[in-house]
Amino acid sequence: MAEKNLTQGQLEASKHFTGPALTLAIPGSGKTTLLLHRLIYLVEHHQISPDSILTLTFSKASADDMERRYRSTFPDGATFQFMTIHRLAFRMYKGYLNSIGKEMTLLEDGSQKYRILNEVYRKRHHESLSEDDFETLSNQIGLIYNLRLNRNQSHEQTFDWDDIFEMAEDYHRYKKKHLLFDFDDMLISAIQLLKKSPQYRKGLVDQYRFIQVDEAQDTSLLQFELIELLLSEERNLFLVADDDQSIYGFRGAYPRYLLDYQKRFEGANLYYLDQNFRSDAHIVNAAAEIIAHNKDRYPKKMLPFFSPIEEPVVRVFDDLIGRNAYLKACFDDAHDQKQSLAVLYRNKISSISIIDLLEKEKMSFQIKDMPHAELSHWLLEDLLAFITLAMIPQDFQSFSRIVFKTNGFISREMLNYIQLNQRGRNIFNVLIEVPFLQDYQTRTQERLKDQFEALSKLRPYDAIHFIETELGYLEYIKNTSSKLGFTMTYARTRLDTYKAIAKPLKTGFDFINRIDTLKKFITTNQGNIDEGITLSTIHGSKGLEFDEVYMVDVNPQVFPNAKNKTDAQIEEERRLFYVGLTRAKKRFELLHSEFINGAFNANSKFIDELLVQPITQHRFNNISGKSATG
Repeated sequence: MAEKNLTQGQLEASKHFTGPALTLAIPGSGKTTLLLHRLIYLVEHHQISPDSILTLTFSKASADDMERRYRSTFPDGATFQFMTIHRLAFRMYKGYLNSIGKEMTLLEDGSQKYRILNEVYRKRHHESLSEDDFETLSNQIGLIYNLRLNRNQSHEQTFDWDDIFEMAEDYHRYKKKHLLFDFDDMLISAIQLLKKSPQYRKGLVDQYRFIQVDEAQDTSLLQFELIELLLSEERNLFLVADDDQSIYGFRGAYPRYLLDYQKRFEGANLYYLDQNFRSDAHIVNAAAEIIAHNKDRYPKKMLPFFSPIEEPVVRVFDDLIGRNAYLKACFDDAHDQKQSLAVLYRNKISSISIIDLLEKEKMSFQIKDMPHAELSHWLLEDLLAFITLAMIPQDFQSFSRIVFKTNGFISREMLNYIQLNQRGRNIFNVLIEVPFLQDYQTRTQERLKDQFEALSKLRPYDAIHFIETELGYLEYIKNTSSKLGFTMTYARTRLDTYKAIAKPLKTGFDFINRIDTLKKFITTNQGNIDEGITLSTIHGSKGLEFDEVYMVDVNPQVFPNAKNKTDAQIEEERRLFYVGLTRAKKRFELLHSEFINGAFNANSKFIDELLVQPITQHRFNNISGKSATG
């Protein structure tokens, strides 16, 4: 084993033999190298059977990558077991089901889970579950199970629904009735199996004398409970983690376990991997200063291996259109210099205008989190209905979608009259004919007809603004936002995106067709790998690295997320920002738009924290011609 290639921290940790241990590994510090060398060390120096060592990790991709790297580094080495914690639980639970002759089906298809949760949701809320809410509901039910929460502990977390525990119970009953189980059920059932069958548990404890866990900061309390049941009296649990990269609290990740590790396991060893082999020294130093704002963490050194070359930049633009023009130049330069480049963001909506740019420039890319739902978002569907109705005033479906979202003062009775009497005619002509209208109501409908005729002649960019203002749609959004619990920044970000797409287009039909083209383009690029350009949420970029990283839409109420208000939640948001920053090897730029849909967009607190650093440059690149600084 080539010990000379290991750092002092890697060497010390790799030689850990028995008893509990926690290795704190900063980004780019070679944690996989450590884990693989420790496997070899246990076998070669302590004659431990490879079958007695189990290495667990967070995702299947990580497990597969670790096995691939092991085979590449040690082609003649012994065979070890690498798997996810869920895979381990699945083996145990499936084996139990087979032993009692019971057939159950794993619920892993997202569309099937949506159908079930939608049914659960409709019974209590009398409406369908949106795609956004499906993801939130699924995560929050998982959170209840993974943190072992009961109703009395509901105040410890922020839930979007008061009846979340009732919906979780409904979901559980549905699965039980239809012989279905999901990943959380596997964990719970595996734990119950180990507790109820001491003999079965002893067999596994004897088999897996040594357990290693990679990415332990992403592990839930439920998963830790399962792992602890597999420990022998020696407690040979070797964790590799970075509490500063724990970003899955919404799924139940439990970094508190790491912070309390030496209390939970008295005498546990603590090791540090503190040298970053990935990033420019300026990036490493900026990241260290940013994460130091968090209080609930292990203090640690971050030592750069590479010399300082290029300082992080906060670059300010007038708007999304100016920002994307700059990104186009960055894409071209990265392609010419054969550099890997990533655009990272907090939310999927941020990818849409960039995908629009890439499609127009015929550039291929890979995307880590598919934003299909963003092109079917209700805000966009409303705009498409407005524009379609303006272009085709006979379209009753579009009319019925937006009829109560304008300032046209149309009643339910008027809508029913149109439905019965339209017969393919211009809807606005039928509106004017409604026999029970007062004169002032007829004049209102005549004005509405004129407005939609004017709308049909506008370019799409101007049309969206007209819909917001002249037709009163922005007022509708404001009223809806307070009812549904989203911020106006949430809405303005989407409207700004749709305007950026619409800007070069000439007609309403062009805009409708453009959205359809983008849907197809996203699907076409869905399976792309090894492309020079990557678009990803920061969550999706974890574990990856790129020569150049451009982070966008670090806006107030977006990043940090407006829903996350407690100190613990803000610290997780800052950890997410830190993860994005530390994906960069050579260049990091944060691209900020001064205006979103015409409204001034102040700096997020994370931009201010980054700008405090003397090594961070602040530059202006915008159409108004402000001079660059820094």
